[in-house]
Parts: sequence; structure tokens; C-alpha cells
Amino acid sequence: MSDINFWKPIYPLFKPDKPLIGRDLQELYVWRDRSPVERLVNRLEMADEPTKFLLSGHRGSGKTTELRRLELRCRDSYTVVWVDTETNLDRFTIGYAEVIVLIGKRIVEQLSETGWQLPNRLEQNLTKSLAKVTYQTKEEAGGTLQLPKVLQDLGMLLKVGFQRDVTRIIDIRPALSGILNAVNEIVEVAEQNKPKLLVIVDGLDKLDYAIALEAFRSSLLTELDCHIIYTIPIALRYSTSFRQPMEVFPYCLDVLNPPVFKCDENGCPTSEKDDGGRELLATVVKKRLTKLGATYASLFQSDALELLCEKSGGVFRDLIRLAVDAFEATQSQQQQTVDREIAQAAVRDEQRLNMIRDYHYPELEYVHRTGRCSDRTFRSPERGEITICDELLQNKLILGYESPQGSHWFDVHPILLDDLERWRATNA
Repeated sequence: MSDINFWKPIYPLFKPDKPLIGRDLQELYVWRDRSPVERLVNRLEMADEPTKFLLSGHRGSGKTTELRRLELRCRDSYTVVWVDTETNLDRFTIGYAEVIVLIGKRIVEQLSETGWQLPNRLEQNLTKSLAKVTYQTKEEAGGTLQLPKVLQDLGMLLKVGFQRDVTRIIDIRPALSGILNAVNEIVEVAEQNKPKLLVIVDGLDKLDYAIALEAFRSSLLTELDCHIIYTIPIALRYSTSFRQPMEVFPYCLDVLNPPVFKCDENGCPTSEKDDGGRELLATVVKKRLTKLGATYASLFQSDALELLCEKSGGVFRDLIRLAVDAFEATQSQQQQTVDREIAQAAVRDEQRLNMIRDYHYPELEYVHRTGRCSDRTFRSPERGEITICDELLQNKLILGYESPQGSHWFDVHPILLDDLERWRATNA
């Protein structure tokens, strides 16, 4: 079945890097057990004072989709401010200063979009505080300072970072207290006649581990007087280096993957299939195909879809990517359905993308045997001291799950199990 008209409608519904938003969120979302959304809603309702949350999870685990669900749930009770750091900041120059200033900028813009008129005194205070980091000279500001122009110029500056602009180096720290005070005053006045603010900061989970650790070491990220949720990399969540900085955040919640294998009563991985997790993952694919009609609903043979669910490890983005690879192979071979042979070929293509180093294997073996991460390190000539499990988590070579009892456990990404078995045989 190579007809382009048949295959073309499939791909818009299978975009690995696109979270569910708008109508797709209503139609394609699959309910997952232990979603953090209900806990976030409850804790927000019980919070008397502004509260800061962290939300962790593997890249592709569905954090943005869950946060979009939270946005919908809270829209009637809060003024929700969505802050997209991935779009507005450079991931290689980002620091706590850029994040704080971007949040302040988005709060003002969101309040304006709701029709709230910023009082003149507050506007002047904010304009002056932001101008200290946006312009070096009055001439550069172009005469009388106006908040819309300052925000526009600030957006361009945030793209390159305060420390990496080719024409200047800005010491942002002295100006941050003024910006924080100005934004907090705006929040206080706005919440007198508007719903409380809920700020959702998405995209920080995509930062490299070292950059994220440096950014979250600053307690300034907790000094804005409103509810804030930050996404963080899963490697940071479980890193011993982040234990102390994490203490300033009252809550850290997780978007964990549906397990494809079960753990035993001690949290150790087993080879027993987790039918519930696999069925949830299969539903993610089936729901998309069913939307296209009965002809597409039977596109996957059952054993082929189960294989892709297993080898995704429960990571939604990986599952969608494997499905797309299988569609392309089926189309090129002019097959009627995705069979197990095609699914195995898609898995092999994905396996080739994994970069496993020699020093990874003992740690992979340890995690697969115990279900736990260790703090063992490796000294790299290029990168210095590396905590191996932090690197494995960051690169999705090991995955995190939650047991029926609510405890966290870890296992090797299923797509690596054949490699691990070969290593065992070689090193027996």
C-alpha cells in the first residue's frame, strides 16, 4: 500500500516532538495513572502562600502535555502565565538571571493580554529596572523609555543571553533585585482584583545537566511572589549534587513512564510483562489511527505494536518515533500492514543511534539487577568527573518508573537489553 494519499494523513498525528495542545489534547490524550496534574491541582488549592514546584521526567515522557492539561484545569481559577524557555532563550547561555527576567516579562505581557491596565507608577518602576539590563547607554535606549519598546528589545537580548552578547558583557546581578521587586509589586496589585497567578515554566528540562544545575542553584528562582512550576531534567532530579539546592523547593513531582516490565517486591526489574503499561502505550497509537477511520485502525498487527511498545520503554516520544519509522518501512515495501518483521527493523534502526561507552556497561548491569542508581563516577579526559547514572538518565539509557506501592525504581532502556546481554556474555 504505497498510495501517498493513504499515508499522508497519518504523519500529522505522529509528530514525536509535538506535545498535545488544543483540540488534539481533548481528542488524543490517553489517561495515565499517577499523573502529577491532580496532585498539582490539590496542592495549589491548599497553598495559602505562593508555592514553587519542580516537575521532572525524561525527555519525551509527556511533561508538556501534562502541563497543558494543568493549564486547562486551572484556567478558571488562576491567571495562567505560560513561559516557554526553549523558544525565548538560548539553551547554551541560559542562567537563572535570564529565566527570572523572562518570567517577569511574560507576567506583564499576560496581564496586558487579559485587559489589565498596568498602573503608571508600576510601569515606570518596571521600565527603569528592565532598562538597566537592556541598554548600556541612554542613547542606545533611543530617548524616552517606553515599556513596549523595552520589552521588545529585552526579548532580543534574552535570545543571546546577558553574558554572551558579542558587543557587551552585562553584570545582571545588581539589577535583579530591582526587577524582582518591580514584578512582585505588579503581582501584588494585580491579584487584588484578578485571580492569583500561576506561572508554568516549560523547557528547562531540555538543558544540559551542568547548565541546569548551575541555574537551579540560585535561590532567586523562588523569590517571585506567585505560584511557579519549573520543569527540570530527570538527571538533576536524582543527582546527589542537587540535594541541597532542591531543599528550597517544597515539592518535586514526576512524570514517570508507564512500565513495560514489572518489578518485584523489592523494586528490582524482572522480565515479566506489565500488561497495563503496554496496553496504555498501545492505546496512544490506536487512538491516533482510529481518528482516521476504520481503514487505519487495523494498520498494526498486534505483535508488531506490542514490540514497539516494549522497546519504547514507556517513553511516549520514542514510541511515536518507532511508529513513524515502521510506517515509512511499510509504505516503501508496499505492505498492507505493519508486521513484526517491519517493527523489528524499526527497532534495529533506533538501536544504532544509542551511544554506549565501555564504562556504561557495569552501571547498566547494576541498575538492571538492583533497580537503583548509584553515585559511581568515571573520570573523562575531556569532561572531568562524571556521575555515570546522571549521564545514563540524561541520555535515556536508563529509565525511571513507579511501583504499585508508589516507590521509584529504574531499569535499562529495553532497546539496550540485547547489547547488555552481549556484554555479559563477553565479560562472563
